[in-house]
Amino acid sequence: MKQNIDKDQTPLGVYVHIPYCLTKCPYCDFNSYGTNGNFPEDAYVRALEREIESCRQILEGREISTVFFGGGTPSLLKPRNIGLVMEKLASIASFSPTAEVTLEVNPKTADREKLVLLRGVGVTRISVGIQSFSQRKLDFYGRFTTPDDCVRALVDVGDAGFHNYNLDLIYGSSQETREEFESDIRTALSFSPTHISAYCLTIEPGTEFATLRRKGKLSLPDDSVLVKFMQSAREILEGEGYCNYEVSNFARRGYECRHNLIYWNCHDYVGVGAGAHSHIRHEGEEGWGRRWSNIRNPELYMKRIAGDGRAVCASYDLSRVTALEDTILMGLRLSEGVEIGDIEKRFSCETDTCSLEYLESDGFILTDGGRLRLTSKGRLFTDDLVAKVCGVFH
Repeated sequence: MKQNIDKDQTPLGVYVHIPYCLTKCPYCDFNSYGTNGNFPEDAYVRALEREIESCRQILEGREISTVFFGGGTPSLLKPRNIGLVMEKLASIASFSPTAEVTLEVNPKTADREKLVLLRGVGVTRISVGIQSFSQRKLDFYGRFTTPDDCVRALVDVGDAGFHNYNLDLIYGSSQETREEFESDIRTALSFSPTHISAYCLTIEPGTEFATLRRKGKLSLPDDSVLVKFMQSAREILEGEGYCNYEVSNFARRGYECRHNLIYWNCHDYVGVGAGAHSHIRHEGEEGWGRRWSNIRNPELYMKRIAGDGRAVCASYDLSRVTALEDTILMGLRLSEGVEIGDIEKRFSCETDTCSLEYLESDGFILTDGGRLRLTSKGRLFTDDLVAKVCGVFH
């Protein structure tokens, strides 16, 4: 069933992956590589420009709503190189007058002067990887920053003129107490950021932490403790006027991360760079969407780009079932949930009200005004509930 929807009217995001870091954190499973500051910056940026050119057919005629420079550590790059990427995008597609352009910053790799220059090349939003204001926790997470670095970075962000910025916090470190995490939140609030991301530490396969845990050398809080941490975050931040609009994300009204909302609403995004992923919603043989991803290794990525301008290593069309699962999985992460009528219309399906009532009676979901949402209890089991919620629609 080919869908006849004007894709030019849907939001378009661009993700730019910078895979280089000074050091690799032991919990990180992102496509990133510790370099001690030695990496082929100019060559990598040229590859990004060439790949963007190869995406002309997708980008041309579209309006870019958001750009997100992620990593790795994008703030390792010179502002002029960030500007070159922005200029290349602008040479092919138009930018929304209110485009959100986010760049991730490590406190050690950006000062006020650099941040001012980043504003000058089009960056409108900063996301600072604080993780914690506790030296104990920073050491545990393998961060080379200090609490003083974190404070200085946040002051510099404000002094450079960025009034819309996020800061990341992580909770769930070894021997962490609820009071310690609450101290992180209250310190973060003292800077009045527009957005705070509070992530629970997860042990991902292939990371240093995964190895330590397998050897019995890593002890972490149990789930009952982590639930209390999550409750603390919600109580404190909502009490200060922040909306918990997504499982791990809190924002002042109007300052939700628009780029991440593109992901969570399954809209179009083009990813460039080593290991970047892309999704175009109304492509594919059946019109349910197409996804593709790039080679992860930066050296191989640059070699492939130097050839034909592309570095895709996997590509597939979404089926109706896969598109439905994606819509449910991503939509349920949002506090507003999913619109039942929209799902019935888009996927030509009906709702099994008995199954829906059963899930609701278990306290995992609730229906309100035609929308399906997860409860606080349900948010603890988001991934496990997807299959059950998908089964409600047939």
